[in-house]
Amino acid sequence: MTAPRLSVIVPTYNRRQRLGRVLDALGSQTVSPEIFEVVVIDDGSTDGTRDWLARQTFPFEVRTLSQSNAGPAVARNTGIRAARGELLVFLDDDVVPVPQWLDEHVRTHDIAPGDIVVLGPLSSLPRYDQPWVAWEQVQVEKQYAAMERGDWEPTYRQFWTGNASVSRARVLEAGLFDAECLRGEDVELGWRLAQRGVGFRFNPRAQGFHHAERSLESFCRAHESYGRLEVELFGRTSRDEGRAILAGNLGRLHPAQRHLLLQAVKRPWMGTELERTLRAALTSPLAIHRTRLTNPACSLLANLLYWRAAAAALGPEEFREVTRRALGGAPGPAVNGAESGGVS
Repeated sequence: MTAPRLSVIVPTYNRRQRLGRVLDALGSQTVSPEIFEVVVIDDGSTDGTRDWLARQTFPFEVRTLSQSNAGPAVARNTGIRAARGELLVFLDDDVVPVPQWLDEHVRTHDIAPGDIVVLGPLSSLPRYDQPWVAWEQVQVEKQYAAMERGDWEPTYRQFWTGNASVSRARVLEAGLFDAECLRGEDVELGWRLAQRGVGFRFNPRAQGFHHAERSLESFCRAHESYGRLEVELFGRTSRDEGRAILAGNLGRLHPAQRHLLLQAVKRPWMGTELERTLRAALTSPLAIHRTRLTNPACSLLANLLYWRAAAAALGPEEFREVTRRALGGAPGPAVNGAESGGVS
């Protein structure tokens, strides 16, 4: 049997109905079903996903791999090792692609010089019931708009594996996803790919609609993880450059928000009370769809969690140096796409 050119990697965990919607959309792709396979990695689901998949038929080849629950990094690595295509196309189990989705990924790889990562948008639905999900979608849409306008080029920081494609050989060469990363594992791999000369291209036509839903606890853990991860990532090139980037991001915060956040980091009791208040506000029944109130609350909570984790990772002396640089004048370099540190 001839190997397909593309392997679509879909990790899944207890989302059988959403997964069905995603697979239906893959059956409507404009490319021939002969050029791609779909590798579904069931990460220990308990909702009957594996048995359901065994009963389904699709116009393309589907291979199902099962493992004990180990998280998305391990699940994607399992799929990558089993994939037969030269190009890996990562798709989350809550992202429904448009019919030309695969066609656009392939076209961008074919016309771009050298090895690249192709990034497609995680486009928003008309509304989300969870304020923190709605807010995060606003942040990613800002980044997509900026890339389309040409304000800046995409980087490893936009390597979100809900909708992205890259050479399998380059991913293997880079060492796959870091299984120790439970959040931000895609951005971390993106950094290693960038160090090996892989470029990044954004194609707004390689579109998938994000049927996102996550708990507030998951939102909070993610932004804490970003704070720790980016301290480590930004410092990989040099300590001074890493501190300069963090200072630039901190310096670009609104002065009132920055002052409040610094006080909350300095006084742990204040940070704890602020987090409790924001969580309560966001989970109140009155919060749904009141974006004028919930968006600022989400921004403040995300930044609180990010900078508190970043400060802990840096240590008191290093964080004082970052703060001194941030408050000392013109902001230093920022990472493309960051409204502030930790906000993407």
